[in-house]
Amino acid sequence: MGSMLPSPPRPRPCPHPRAAPPSPPPPDDLLFEILLRLPPDPHHLHRASLVCKRWRRLIHSPLFLPSFRAFHRTPPVLGFYHNNSPSFGSHVGPSFVAAASVGPSVVFPDNDWRILGCRHGRVLLRSDPGWLQLLVWDPITGHRRSVRLGRLGSHVQSCNAAVLGDQDSIPRREGSFRVAFVFTGEGRASACIYSSETETWGRLIMAAEIRCGDVGRNPSALAGGNKLYWMLDDGDILELNLTKETLAVVAPPPDAMSLYCGNIQLMANGGGGEVGLVGMEVFSLQMWAREEASGSWVLRKTINLDVFAPRPRARLIHVPPVRLLGVDEDGRIVFVWTVDGIFMVHLEDGMLRIVSAARMVEFVYPYSSFYVAGGKGEDDSALV
Repeated sequence: MGSMLPSPPRPRPCPHPRAAPPSPPPPDDLLFEILLRLPPDPHHLHRASLVCKRWRRLIHSPLFLPSFRAFHRTPPVLGFYHNNSPSFGSHVGPSFVAAASVGPSVVFPDNDWRILGCRHGRVLLRSDPGWLQLLVWDPITGHRRSVRLGRLGSHVQSCNAAVLGDQDSIPRREGSFRVAFVFTGEGRASACIYSSETETWGRLIMAAEIRCGDVGRNPSALAGGNKLYWMLDDGDILELNLTKETLAVVAPPPDAMSLYCGNIQLMANGGGGEVGLVGMEVFSLQMWAREEASGSWVLRKTINLDVFAPRPRARLIHVPPVRLLGVDEDGRIVFVWTVDGIFMVHLEDGMLRIVSAARMVEFVYPYSSFYVAGGKGEDDSALV
């Protein structure tokens, strides 16, 4: 008989490898840098602040929002203000329409005021009726600064104004600001600049050698950081150089008034030093930029908005079917009125988003700022 072969030894079971210890959480300074790179829209910061107490603590730290603003530089549009028409003889105060999914409640509480513009986190209002005084308002802190106006001469036919905040004053813009006040009459334009540092108006700026139309009610545009622009009722553009303290009249693009039939808004020129202009030709939104060296206008971009064309067999045709209401202070977003509602148009990619039902407003005043909502109500929120 053959000998039996010994059975091979059973393999020893391999010991289970020990689980690697969890990686330590990133240090605060690294996590801080990661959070800075979140998109600037408010809902991103809001969702991040709900992840854990540590993230919330960093996002609500005094250093975060100033650093967040310095990193992103251009704030998101939180919504827009608009003036209301008097109702049954009584004045109705300005209204706010939110454009962000997470945003502050920034309703102006008084009725006897009219919005003139928003810039650098501040809102400028005037007394209504009349131009007795201006008011610079911080919507989040509720801080107000009244700016008295002198008595206007009988020759003054039209007025407008703009506010410029000190963008370096953080975290709650408690620094200085300026207010530019322009008025026209009898073919002449004049201006004056108020400084919150001195709490006084500067010298009267006049353009005696230039004849012009009256300043319109359109919102102003700031270009290059030191030039403000307003539309005039004859189609020209009034320029106020804040550094040189001079006034000038700028011609619009050729045939702009006849082409757009007054459906025009001024805008910042995408970071350039000169003013831009957006006009609406039926369903074609056209963006112009003024070249600083030559002073000529260049058609920069056209966006087709025929998505707003009337439906077949529509009985009521609105003229114009798409009306320009306002542009944000950085020249990135245009608000338009249609019969279907008020829409945001992102100028970079042409993306559309409805933000409000159709309402009868003449202009809107977009409000931009970095914002993070607090979990304990508005007192625990921050805005820069």
